[in-house]
Amino acid sequence: IISLFEKDPDVKYSNADQLPMLAFASEILGNLPYTSLSDPLFIVYHSSCIAALDGQGVLTQFAELLGGDVCDPNSEEDDIEKLSKQGKFDAAQLGLEAKGAEFGQLCVEAARILPLLKLKQFLRKAYNISEARVTSYVPSEKELIHEKGISISDGPPFSFTMKSILDADGSINWSNSVKIYSSFRRMMRDAEADDVHVDPEPTKSPKRTAKRKRGGSDQVV
Repeated sequence: IISLFEKDPDVKYSNADQLPMLAFASEILGNLPYTSLSDPLFIVYHSSCIAALDGQGVLTQFAELLGGDVCDPNSEEDDIEKLSKQGKFDAAQLGLEAKGAEFGQLCVEAARILPLLKLKQFLRKAYNISEARVTSYVPSEKELIHEKGISISDGPPFSFTMKSILDADGSINWSNSVKIYSSFRRMMRDAEADDVHVDPEPTKSPKRTAKRKRGGSDQVV
């Protein structure tokens, strides 16, 4: 399932029609009854790889389109994020209306990666996976005995919803697109911070008997 999120090298742009399927796929991965820590670790590992490979490229393309710093395209919150947070974003005032089609397509690329960023965050918390364990993990390693027989921590199940980037007529929905843009940049910064910080403490053993409570959702945009 995780391979669904990889960009097809033979296709220039991702298809916006596939985004609901990717959101659903992330919910499947987030709610499977894992009994060995190697399973969520595998997903976290590949989510990080896809986000690092494709996500940085999308950030650079956004910077090129918007006149940002292509060498360091996501060092801090930008003006669009700030205005979106304040509810004051106006595409016309920022001179972005003529760039709507390109901005929308880049938001589609960002929306392809967003479920993985959220899923990675959820699994690390749900299974008490430390930065040190993520850093040390390699897909070819053997299962560790003390990491078998685990279960998820108490809490709501993983849920991901994605609002449409394009309206019925194919034009960009600026409100939804800017929210996706802001969420993507914020979560990429968070992911980068996690990747460079290594927790010196050993991974806490996930609960072995606690069962998940149903209910609740986790909406990104």
